[in-house]
Amino acid sequence: MVIGQQRNLLALAQNFAHFFAHESCGFCTPCRVGSKLLSQYLDKLAAGHATCIDMELALQVCNTASLYSHCGLGKSIGNPLLSLQQYFPQLMAQCLQPDSYTPQFDLDAALFEARRITQRDDAAAHLANDYRHAHS
Repeated sequence: MVIGQQRNLLALAQNFAHFFAHESCGFCTPCRVGSKLLSQYLDKLAAGHATCIDMELALQVCNTASLYSHCGLGKSIGNPLLSLQQYFPQLMAQCLQPDSYTPQFDLDAALFEARRITQRDDAAAHLANDYRHAHS
């Protein structure tokens, strides 16, 4: 494959990852789950939210799929990410967040509605199955 210098290599790797996830027959877990995970990791990297830990996990997925998938598609799902890592490490490094990165996810805000419905505000309110008992 010939790729021009103006091409966004990360977007190309994302495209391959989504292709592999779509084309997986679903027979073996390393490919079925691994291809989906890799596409999510590459999406996270492209969005600028991935950390070094995410990339370590993504590389583990690549290795697992390569070793344990039943067909050539599954064995090759990690190749785009592995190629980026090998030949363009600076590109990947530019997209990674520092280790001190804190995700912008607020658990309390996400659980606000569940706490309002159950009329509970304790730490385990979202874990308990008390909705039907609270309103019966």
